[in-house]
Amino acid sequence: MLDNNGFTRKTYSDLLDEMIAKAKELYGENTNTNAYTPLGIVLRIFAWFLSILWDNQERVYNSRYIKKSEGIQLDYHGGDKNIPRNPATYAYTTLNFTGTPNYLIDAETEFTTSNGIYFMLTEDVTLDASGNGSGEAVSLERGQYNNVAANTIIDQAEPTEDILKVNNPIPASGGADLEDDTPYQQRLLQANESNGKSTADAIYTALLNTPSVRSASVVFNKTMDVDQDGNPPKSVHAYVLGGLKEDVAASLFNSVSGTSQTVGQLQVTVQDLSGVDHVISFDYAEEVQIYGRITVTTNSKFEADGSDQIKNNLVVKIGGVDQDGVIQNGLSMGESVILSQLYNNVYQVAGIDDVTIELGTSEDQLAASNIVITQRQVAETSFENIEVVISA
Repeated sequence: MLDNNGFTRKTYSDLLDEMIAKAKELYGENTNTNAYTPLGIVLRIFAWFLSILWDNQERVYNSRYIKKSEGIQLDYHGGDKNIPRNPATYAYTTLNFTGTPNYLIDAETEFTTSNGIYFMLTEDVTLDASGNGSGEAVSLERGQYNNVAANTIIDQAEPTEDILKVNNPIPASGGADLEDDTPYQQRLLQANESNGKSTADAIYTALLNTPSVRSASVVFNKTMDVDQDGNPPKSVHAYVLGGLKEDVAASLFNSVSGTSQTVGQLQVTVQDLSGVDHVISFDYAEEVQIYGRITVTTNSKFEADGSDQIKNNLVVKIGGVDQDGVIQNGLSMGESVILSQLYNNVYQVAGIDDVTIELGTSEDQLAASNIVITQRQVAETSFENIEVVISA
């Protein structure tokens, strides 16, 4: 029903009540409409199908609003704003090799982790006279599970005696799953508040819209003097978490003004439409690893996997890799880890009477205190970084 208060969907119960009332109006108050009667069965069948139509009507009505849209309707809103849903992406890393001197390893040669996550070389690699070499590799499949840790790509998918050892000295990065509706909605809503380009909100939004970027912070020096952090006058210094450097540089180039100077230790060359090169600078945020020891007093309602639930809840709150290898965004860049805010995440697990939380930036220095994070840092933890001690 559509009125001044908007659209109100009739449920199966609403429809059935109305149909029973109408049947009794037509055939008399003593008409038997119970579920086991022929009339009752027919009414219930029609009410069920009509409830599906009402549900579809509600979806059509809600599809015009970003906050209530889902699936392809949300993609249509993004298409109108030229902000597509972030696709699933591949992960990249560098592979180091040891083997027969001067041996050529062809591009597309495959290597794998012990649990079967495959990568292939994107370029030919020729080992030097000492039998060493390195080259860039990309995952065969898309998804954030391909962001494997350092020193995990150690097996040859196509074994040869000329390669004695393979390893990735740095973690793979850039892999991401297809963006879910909720974060996509947030990006579209944020875009509504940052129309145009070269504004602070527009630059920040452009960085967050970059594939695989999980968080961002931008320092603007609007004065004619060098600021306290050493940024030159009229400059833009971006800090990002995640994303390929080429994608981040392109987002900055397309959002900052043509006269603004970008600042950072990482420099990437971007070409404009006329083919002229421009150097874009920025920095990746410093990831501060958070370790924790959670001591809980439990009761009979505490479940067998309660410890794992506690760990996952804290990873979701702080940010990092959970038990299933899924990356949780958690706290924003520059947001400190506040001890008192973590208690609620622990008490969400059933069967806990009392909790003591200790945090630190190293395993051997834990204390019941907050972890201060600066504007250029982001707090990160993992399932393995958190210890749960049970005191029944």
